[in-house]
Amino acid sequence: MRKLIILSLSMLLGGSMTAAAQQVLKGTVKDSLTKQPVPGATVKVVGSNKGATTNAAGEFELNVPANAQLQISSMGFENVIVKAALISTGPVLLKIQALELNSTVVVGYGTQQRAKVTNAISTVGSSSLTPEKNIVSDAAKALQGRVAGVFVASSNGNPGSTPNIQIRGAQSVNANGANPLIVIDGLIVEGNTVNINTINPQDIESMEVLKDAASAAIYGARGSGGVIIITTKKGKINSKPAFSINAYTGVNNVPTSRRMLNSTEYTSAFMDARNNRLADIDKRLKDPTTPAGEITQLNNEINNLKSQITGLNMADRSIDWIDRIKNKNAPINNIQASMSGGNEKSSYYMSLGRYAEEMVWGSGNFERYTARLDLTQTVNNWLKVNGGLSINQSVTKNVSNPIAYAFQARPDTPEEPVRNADGSLGYYVGMQQHPLGVMENNQNKNKVLSYIGRLTADISFTKDLQFRSSFNASKYNSLNRDFYSPLTYLGNSTKGSTKTSGQDNFNYTFDNYFTYNKRVNKLGINAVAGYTFYSTELTSLGYDLNGYPVVDGITGAGAGSAYGSVGTISNYNINNKELSDAFFARTGFDWEGKYLLNASLRRDGSSKLLSINRYSWFPSISGGWDVAKENFLHGNKLISQLKLRSSYGMSGNIRPLNYWDAQNLLLATSYNGLSALQINSVIGNPNIRWERTRQVDAGIDATMFSNRLTLAFDYYNKTTDGLMSSNQVSWVYGAASTPDNIGNIRNKGVDLEMAYSSKAGKKFSWKVSTNMNINKNEIISLKDSLTNYGTFVFGGPQSKAKVGQSVGSVQVYESQGVDPQTGDIIYTDRNKDGLWNTNDMVTIPIAIPKFTGGTTLTFGYKGFTLDALITYVVGNKVYDYYEQTLRSYDRDFYGAMPNMFDVVTKRWRKPGDITDVPRAITGKHGAGQTADWNYRPSTQFIYNASYVRLRNINLSYAVPAALISKAKINSARVYIAAQNLVTITKYIGFDPEAAANSGVVSTNVPNPQSAVIGIDVSF
Repeated sequence: MRKLIILSLSMLLGGSMTAAAQQVLKGTVKDSLTKQPVPGATVKVVGSNKGATTNAAGEFELNVPANAQLQISSMGFENVIVKAALISTGPVLLKIQALELNSTVVVGYGTQQRAKVTNAISTVGSSSLTPEKNIVSDAAKALQGRVAGVFVASSNGNPGSTPNIQIRGAQSVNANGANPLIVIDGLIVEGNTVNINTINPQDIESMEVLKDAASAAIYGARGSGGVIIITTKKGKINSKPAFSINAYTGVNNVPTSRRMLNSTEYTSAFMDARNNRLADIDKRLKDPTTPAGEITQLNNEINNLKSQITGLNMADRSIDWIDRIKNKNAPINNIQASMSGGNEKSSYYMSLGRYAEEMVWGSGNFERYTARLDLTQTVNNWLKVNGGLSINQSVTKNVSNPIAYAFQARPDTPEEPVRNADGSLGYYVGMQQHPLGVMENNQNKNKVLSYIGRLTADISFTKDLQFRSSFNASKYNSLNRDFYSPLTYLGNSTKGSTKTSGQDNFNYTFDNYFTYNKRVNKLGINAVAGYTFYSTELTSLGYDLNGYPVVDGITGAGAGSAYGSVGTISNYNINNKELSDAFFARTGFDWEGKYLLNASLRRDGSSKLLSINRYSWFPSISGGWDVAKENFLHGNKLISQLKLRSSYGMSGNIRPLNYWDAQNLLLATSYNGLSALQINSVIGNPNIRWERTRQVDAGIDATMFSNRLTLAFDYYNKTTDGLMSSNQVSWVYGAASTPDNIGNIRNKGVDLEMAYSSKAGKKFSWKVSTNMNINKNEIISLKDSLTNYGTFVFGGPQSKAKVGQSVGSVQVYESQGVDPQTGDIIYTDRNKDGLWNTNDMVTIPIAIPKFTGGTTLTFGYKGFTLDALITYVVGNKVYDYYEQTLRSYDRDFYGAMPNMFDVVTKRWRKPGDITDVPRAITGKHGAGQTADWNYRPSTQFIYNASYVRLRNINLSYAVPAALISKAKINSARVYIAAQNLVTITKYIGFDPEAAANSGVVSTNVPNPQSAVIGIDVSF
């Protein structure tokens, strides 16, 4: 009995001593630069399997021995080891590591350790997607100036608009086919399935940009334009629940460097134009060789011009209508709430968000609501399941952009619109529409509701072999309604009209693949092999109704009395479907982490193509050598990594191809009230195939000075063959064009990314990172020397692609300037035949920049953080189409001379004047004796659009824990931020960035200047 009691006491005391040796440790992990929490950091007890993950507030809780040491790591930061006893003294500060050698990089169908990546892949993390650094609705704009080789241009400043994106130049002669493939958590996003604008940027964990063909080849026929992989946020295992709110409010404004003529200047221009024409007529009448018939015509013109002069009747008022239609201090608001957490076997992430923005020009607003739920459950030791659902609704309503009418309106147009006796809008002079009247009764609404769902099962057969089955789907529904009251300008001719249209689209991706990772002594092996199936179905519907009572309060379709044209209905109601599948495999080897080899192969097919061209192979191979791991550099304190890498790959592009371009179709129509068939405007080409891009890449990754300096340099050369476009066909076929593979294009250049940061532990910390891309784009061959590129612009330049030039050229006359003696433009007569026609036109490359880049500056001191992003674009030009059209001094279709930009105040006025703006003249003039001579599409309207822009600057302050701990607040931060604050450019227009893909500027709304104040709080 005595022995039993002693044994029992020993066990109790031993248990007590063991319990006493354990402690519940609570700590916080923060960024040493910004003093902000680091969520998702891994906290492990050295020498054991115990660990935890920090929550959104950077907090963790863990049972540890009293003398334990903790290893703390997080992607983007250097690992640290701290004693458990020091955790209670304050937060653990992690230093930013510019190149995360031990972190993982998301690639196609898996991940890779960054140190072993042999491809050109760049990452933008969630820290660059915070609201204050990206005051826009679109996450894609966060790439602007942050990734070498990625050119992002917001061609339109309207709320909810998405930017144009090019990765290492344009690889297509289809202006709409140049954007890269976007993959969201495995879901392929293209066409009208899901718009990236529907995704809440604060729900994104990272964006990986696959720039070379070797990394994009795993996506086969869709990857030649580059690939952007978006990974959304998920909960972390072993993390405490955390609730966060980030909100800001502010205003948008449009800076205006241009103005319209005031009434005095308008009158002067109007009179000069007619008096100059009268002077020309007088010279012609004094010429004895003038035919009698022409003399009669000239005398009639004299009477008409004098009548216009005496009938001008300018009122004593002057309004700059560009300034008048501005919505000054347009509100912008954003709020995001999220909650996340997890235990040993499950984790969760949920969020709600609202973003709202008003038009800065005209009227209208954009509003988006987002909701997201992501759950992960470890079922047992061999099965883990992840599911996610996001619901996004965006509404754009009451949008009216009367910029064209503001350009045209006479400056003496009264402030209030003119009304007819029945209350409908009238006209002040001629039939010029009043800019504010255009904005009235503007009842339009575009509502988009999208659902994105994901269900993934991960099966572990062994510790080395796993299998993943993933089903990703999206449902996209849109409803557009435009109602024009019979009291409005647009509804007057039809006695009121309503247009209702919508889309009901569904697409899904079903991926199944094995992953194998094995280390045998010094040899590391990784492999992926699987099958993917993709389906997208697009359904559109709609109708038109006309004829409404001329009364107020009518808004719906129920009061309409007649349908629109049958042709309109047939264009609205369309169904298209594409099915595609692929087998793919990727394998990689490394020896001691020094010698690296990766290869991939994909066999892709699409129902867009006929069976003879349906499938194709897309291979890639890449290799690398980390010289820093060789014995002669091992332990070197100067160089941590010096990796040489090279790759070759082939990828494809099928997106420019329409669903039925490989087949001939008949269209349903009506004839004499009966149903009929007609030939489709496009003749199918059964031999059409996808574009193929072959790319060679050679690069260097270097990390030096204790990881303070990082460098990534790439040279690339890629050629695309089988460019998809269309050829015009003879009218005898009853069609307009046929699709075809028409030529080759090459992009070659260099990418450079570099960063340098201060030493860890300094009170004043800083980091400078910069990137740049130099790219040369050249069309190598075409079936014809020229082909169409962008959208046709009536009366403007023709957007073309020409052999030997970059895409995005314009075909125009070559201006030699203004003749100092006559005041008219001199055009080059290239064939010396005394005529000026299309044979004398030249093609001028404008759309593709030669040099792009960005620089980010970050400074931190005692809780304050200042962050600035400067972007620059060099070598591109724009064609200002509205500058061209507003050089006409004739009366327009509406019966009045349109107003003009104030640049015409520098016009030629008398012989000997030296200027680049021709004289004011109406009627026939110039060497060609045409009415449009001085404003023909020509090089005089091509402007240098290079610019440097302070795209974003923000200042934040982390509130000390002592001030917020009593309120149970884990962290709090306040910030102010501004976007597009300063732009340096020679372009005289509104915004050098706001141009179409083709480089043509018309009614593009400039990107606004934004200023916000916000708060970020975690509980």
